[in-house]
Amino acid sequence: MKKIIYLFLILALFVIACDIEETTGPEPDPDPVPLNILCINEFLASNDAAYADENGGFDDWFELYNGTEAAINIGGMYVSDDLTDLTNWQIPDTDSTLTIVQPGEFLLIWADEEIDQGVLHVNIKLSGDGEDIALTDADGTTIIDSYTFGVQTTDVSKGRSPDGGATWQFFTVPTPGGPN
Repeated sequence: MKKIIYLFLILALFVIACDIEETTGPEPDPDPVPLNILCINEFLASNDAAYADENGGFDDWFELYNGTEAAINIGGMYVSDDLTDLTNWQIPDTDSTLTIVQPGEFLLIWADEEIDQGVLHVNIKLSGDGEDIALTDADGTTIIDSYTFGVQTTDVSKGRSPDGGATWQFFTVPTPGGPN
């Protein structure tokens, strides 16, 4: 009888020890570590008066963030507002001084279909009713990053928080070209 009681106590201590190990592990990180990639970081799909381009136009835009430790040239990569057409528009590779995203830095792309305004003005527009944004590698098939969004509010952007992180939120004060 004593052996059964001792066996029962040992088994009970073992179960309690297992429960303690499972519940005393590390707490989830409340601020996720940013992704170590080039990513779409913020966008504004209904720009009425929030931020003007260099020509004074209030056009749609999206921002890229380089979360890596190396400079990345986006010249030759593709952008699209449709995941079924990843090669919708190829970013010109004619001026790398404009298309290089330095480590930890941001690059603003104007989705305004006004390609005559420069290499950072692409031949797509973003819909305030919702759609896709995709950045595809120069091979035309490798998606670097994409995001599908729903209906947007005029002059309110949506972006990652923190920069390059996995969580998206709305910004009543958009932060194009700077930290979210």
